[in-house]
Amino acid sequence: MSSSGFSPAPPPVFNGEGYHIWAVKMKTYLQAFDFQSHTAQIRQHSDDRAKRFKAMSCIQRSVSDVIFTRIMACESPKKAWDMLKEEFQGTERSRQKQL
Repeated sequence: MSSSGFSPAPPPVFNGEGYHIWAVKMKTYLQAFDFQSHTAQIRQHSDDRAKRFKAMSCIQRSVSDVIFTRIMACESPKKAWDMLKEEFQGTERSRQKQL
């Protein structure tokens, strides 16, 4: 905030009733302090995180339990995918050696 002595009003409080009124007031409040862009960034981060969990779930469900134990420590779907690829397809270098 600037040093003009302006103190922002507290945000509108939602008491469980009149959501549509609160939502309009809250959007205006967030826009007044340029928080709207921050909430969009938070939402994007949450969406990205959900996509990673969905992808990991798909990979984990699509392998047998024996193979699952090999990727269960992976914290991202990319790591799990790369581990499976390297183990079962090999690296470019190992494929060249096999030829």
